[in-house]
Formats: sequence, C-alpha cells, structure tokens
Amino acid sequence: MIMGANIGTTVTNIIVSIGHINRGNEFKRAFAAATVHDFFNVLAVMVLFPIEIAFGLLEKTATGFGSLLFGTVNVNNEFNSPIKSAVKWGVNHIESLSFNNIVFVILSVLLTFAMLYSIVKLLRSLVLDNVQQFFDRFIFKTAVHGIVFGMLLTIMVQSSSITTSTIVPLAGAGVLTLRQVYPFTLGANIGTTVTAILAALTLNVTALVAAFAHLFFNLYGILIIYLNPLFREIPLKLANWLSEVAIKNKFIPLIYLVCFFFLLPFIIIILGR
Repeated sequence: MIMGANIGTTVTNIIVSIGHINRGNEFKRAFAAATVHDFFNVLAVMVLFPIEIAFGLLEKTATGFGSLLFGTVNVNNEFNSPIKSAVKWGVNHIESLSFNNIVFVILSVLLTFAMLYSIVKLLRSLVLDNVQQFFDRFIFKTAVHGIVFGMLLTIMVQSSSITTSTIVPLAGAGVLTLRQVYPFTLGANIGTTVTAILAALTLNVTALVAAFAHLFFNLYGILIIYLNPLFREIPLKLANWLSEVAIKNKFIPLIYLVCFFFLLPFIIIILGR
C-alpha cells in the first residue's frame, strides 16, 4: 500500500503538465518533469517489492528502528503520543462546543484547501521573483542541494503533490532542467514521509513503524537507484522518450493518465482476487 501510494501521488504532476499541452516544447519539458517522478517510483517498486517479499527488508529495518526508539515493538504497546499531549487542551475545548461533527468535517476540509491554495500561491510568488539566478546559484546548484530543498519544502507544506506540481511549470518554462527536477522529486519523496510520521505519533508504535517503512522505502530507492550508475539514468531516459512520443500525439498523455493511474491498478486488483 505504501509503495502504491508513492506512485499514486504523482498523478497531480501529470494533470498539471497537461495544462501545457498546447505549447509545444514547453509541454514536452513539463511532461518529462512530471513523468520522471513516475518512472523513478515504479522502478523503486520493481526493485524493492521482490526484495521485501523475499527478505522483509523494509519490515525488519522499520521494526528495528522503532525498537531502537521505543523499545520492543508490539501491537499492544502503549505509546504516549507527544502530539496528543501538545494539542490535548485545544482539542478538549473544541470538542466541548455544540457544533455537529459534520460541521467540523466541512470546516476542516475548507481550511485545508484554503491553506494548500495559499501555500502554492505564496511559493510561486516567492520563487518567481529572482527564480533563474537564485535556483542556479543556490537551490539547484548540485543534486544534493535539490534533494535537500525538495525534502525541506515538502516537510513545510506537508504534501509532495504541492511541491512537485509547483516545480513542473518551472521546468516547462525552461527555468529548470530535467536533471535538476529529478533529485528535487526524490527529496519530496522523503519529505512527504514526515506527514505519515506525524500522523502515526498520534496513534501507536505499530503505526509509527509503518510510517518508518515508508521513509526507508524512499531512502533505499535513492540508495539503490539514484546512487547506482546502472539505474540512475533509466527514469530520465524513459521520461524523455515518453515526452517525445507525447508531443507527436496529444492523446498520449491522456491515455497514459487513464491507463497508468486507473485502468492498470483496477486490472491488478481484479486479477489479485
């Protein structure tokens, strides 16, 4: 499920890139920037899923890390959540209000969308002022810079979809190259695991171990694929190839979107029954 979520979250990038579909080379660059994330995540699953089935690498690593932090990991372990302790006073006061639960859900959704919209708008206004010079001189100077920036930005906004979909238009405009976008998306993969870890901190040790498994999946993906010369170029080559095909036939991106993110998972679910 964690591996599938890593792939599924990239659908936002594809949708954003399709917004450039009538702009020729701009669409080609944007679509390549969107799909390089897809191909990396798929390749990571193809490599790590068989290893996990055979050896339980992620399970053992995540469990060992959880045990190191919290002692022996057990489903029945009691866990004093620091998040619950921090927000307990506010939660109790909100729950004491007489509003209907449905009202709280609606308000939460509206506030979440308002926050995400404001974050994206703010980020774009900040980065587009001196974007080319600032990116080349500092943020995307090296691959390590790109990974760290992608990770920190995603931690701040709590959504890899926001950070990666914000970077796609910049790639389309030619501000960023595909090689600069590539490590940034890997950092976003790491940063998005913080959301799961924070959520797990309100639950129990078992949930936290699952969140750690997500973190280690992305870390192993970088170690095995990006740092390995044999695999590193594969997502780049596939993204460039697909963008070349897509620019010749404008239906290809739509077919790719429907088949890859909806039809293929549905077929796999049906066959797995």
